[in-house]
Amino acid sequence: MLFKKLTILFLFFSCYTASIAQVLHDIIDLGSIRDYDMVKGSLSYFIDYSQSYSINEVDDSKFKPPTGKAVFDQKFLKANNFIRLNAINTGSSSDTFYFYAGKAQHLSMYEYDSASKQKKLLNNHISEFSPALFNYVPYVYFVVKKGEHKIFYLDADINYFNWYLFDPVILTPAAANYFAFNHILHPSRIYMYITLFLLGVMFSMLAYTFTIFIRESAWEYFYYALAIFVFMLYFGLRLMNVFSFSELYFSFYDLRYQFLQLFGLMLILKFIIYFLKLKTQIPGLYRQINWLIYLMIFFLIANLPFTFTNRFNYVANIAFDIVRVFALLFSVYIAVVLILKEKKKEARYLGIGSLLSIVMACIALYVDRWGDFDDLLLRYSGLSVLIFMIGVVFQMIIFLQAFGYRQRMREAKRIRAFEQLQLENDRKELDKYRAIIDAKDTERNRISQEIHDDIGSGLTSIRLLSEIAKVKMNPQESKELEKISATSNMLMEKMNEIIWTLNSRNDILPNLIAHLRHQVVEFFEPLPVNLQLNVPENIPETTIGGKARRNITLAVNEALHNIVKHAHATEVNITFTISEAFTISIVDNGIGFNAGDTRILSNGIRNMKERLNVIGGTCQIINSKGTQIKLNIPLQ
Repeated sequence: MLFKKLTILFLFFSCYTASIAQVLHDIIDLGSIRDYDMVKGSLSYFIDYSQSYSINEVDDSKFKPPTGKAVFDQKFLKANNFIRLNAINTGSSSDTFYFYAGKAQHLSMYEYDSASKQKKLLNNHISEFSPALFNYVPYVYFVVKKGEHKIFYLDADINYFNWYLFDPVILTPAAANYFAFNHILHPSRIYMYITLFLLGVMFSMLAYTFTIFIRESAWEYFYYALAIFVFMLYFGLRLMNVFSFSELYFSFYDLRYQFLQLFGLMLILKFIIYFLKLKTQIPGLYRQINWLIYLMIFFLIANLPFTFTNRFNYVANIAFDIVRVFALLFSVYIAVVLILKEKKKEARYLGIGSLLSIVMACIALYVDRWGDFDDLLLRYSGLSVLIFMIGVVFQMIIFLQAFGYRQRMREAKRIRAFEQLQLENDRKELDKYRAIIDAKDTERNRISQEIHDDIGSGLTSIRLLSEIAKVKMNPQESKELEKISATSNMLMEKMNEIIWTLNSRNDILPNLIAHLRHQVVEFFEPLPVNLQLNVPENIPETTIGGKARRNITLAVNEALHNIVKHAHATEVNITFTISEAFTISIVDNGIGFNAGDTRILSNGIRNMKERLNVIGGTCQIINSKGTQIKLNIPLQ
């Protein structure tokens, strides 16, 4: 009996304690609010899944405090959602307060009239412009004077696009700007800064890619530029979530979320097809990628009706996750094929960039669907968006490396083609030049042959006839014939020298040295002069033209005549040296010459220098214990 009484007493005490706790939990003290206060956990909720109750039919016993983190269940959004606000003002200087329900929220507020026991609908919607957000923030206002206790009821229109945005806050009117900045804008500041920076990076990549498309008219660059624009639009709209409060804007959120992601992926796949010419290079992979694109298009069309319903939106999102995971896994397969099987370097760039973005997308998917990071500074799914965005930017950077590599290869190919064309043109010019040289050489040989055959035979006949006539006549009468014979001999020597100069077969250095050696030996043979000739053993067959040979020969003849005529030398040393230039050094032990003598400017020395200047050479005369003449002719 005693045990039964104690049990009844314990149950009574428990029920009383629970009721007191419920009352204390349910009442919001408006007097304690200085600026604003988040009141999700301080409200009571009744979710009518049967949709059989109206706001006036719901009694207070049905309202319960929230049992989990989310007030509303995404799986069961087709319901009537009633909220009870139990407020008391214990001493606030203000008697008017704002109630902010969250973004894209639509609700009706009722005030309980204790006299009539009815709930009276309030016409209390208001919007205030926030300079921090550049937008109007929606509120409903209510009045609780100092010392009053009132109960308000909210009929909330909860849908597939705003159930997760429910964020009830009570604030004083004076704190509206502070609330907009501190509660909405400030927690997302890091997310906004990083997003704006990455959008700037993406814009520069878009401009670069579109410029390549305009310049080359290659459709693969158009597809990729369009993909960059789609992802910029996606991330830009996600950034707009911070500043937007419109129901219409958020009602299309899931459609944008699904369409822009899959459409961007389709454009990247089309870019890969055209960039790597998969239709001809890897036909099997080309067909597989096209089937994946068709699957995503079919999914977007089929999933559209379910996305815009409260009953099936949850299923539509699960279906999207399944398709997204399948697309990511298939993209991994494509990336591995490009990395391992394709030999082109730009294909490996695309594979690595795709693989990196897929890994980041998987991490973002985990954070978005299963991670719990609401306590961080990045709100409104900001962390998952940034991870996904960073992956996309990294992919774009690596893809641009593929663009740059292909541009470098094309430029190198263009340069090689230009060089090949230049070499071909040079070869044609060289062939033309050789033809001209050959024609000149042929003409020179013809002239030298005709001079030798016609004029040479005539001069020989004159010399022979003069010799015969000289034998038949008396010595006193043969002086003229002697002159004729000497003149013929001199003309024969001149003619032979001209013929030797004209003949193109002599246009090499060994023939010139042989000719000079013969000329020097023949010149000094009848004279009492000790001659030393130094000729190198190995003489390169360097080409030296007829004009240069003639000027060199005449300059050497002039030097030899000066030795005999002016130097009175008994020893002459002639050395031929070949390096980068052909040098002829003529040294004698004669009397030399006086530098102040005007004869240094005589025709002989002046002619030697002029002849060497004409062919680009130099003539140096050194007067020291005899005379040294150094003729220097550059070799080509």
